[in-house]
Amino acid sequence: MTPATKRRVSKPPLELGELEHESAHQETRMATHITEECINCGACEPECPNEAISEGDEIYVIDPKLCTECVGFHDYEACQAVCPVECCLPDPELREDESTLIARAREIHKDKSFSDDFPSRFKK
Repeated sequence: MTPATKRRVSKPPLELGELEHESAHQETRMATHITEECINCGACEPECPNEAISEGDEIYVIDPKLCTECVGFHDYEACQAVCPVECCLPDPELREDESTLIARAREIHKDKSFSDDFPSRFKK
């Protein structure tokens, strides 16, 4: 992994149960975002396992409280995989680590059991 692709951790990972408290103080920016190049095709919305993507005022948007970057569901980010104009991009200034993302997935999907061998692009 090159220095440019390493994931930075700006704060310790969330523990289970801390998600609700964390989201109250979370910035509106997030690690994956949809840029202004979005053509509003809607391809990304049904692919999101967390229903984090919705139609915004001008372009589709990702809810940072719901996005897990597909950790727990895929070993890739589904929105990036289906976007025809490649506008679902990582923000290099805001990175989240795997443990934070899987904690969020477990909090969102309390009815789903995640084994220790959950799908994640971090494990490639």
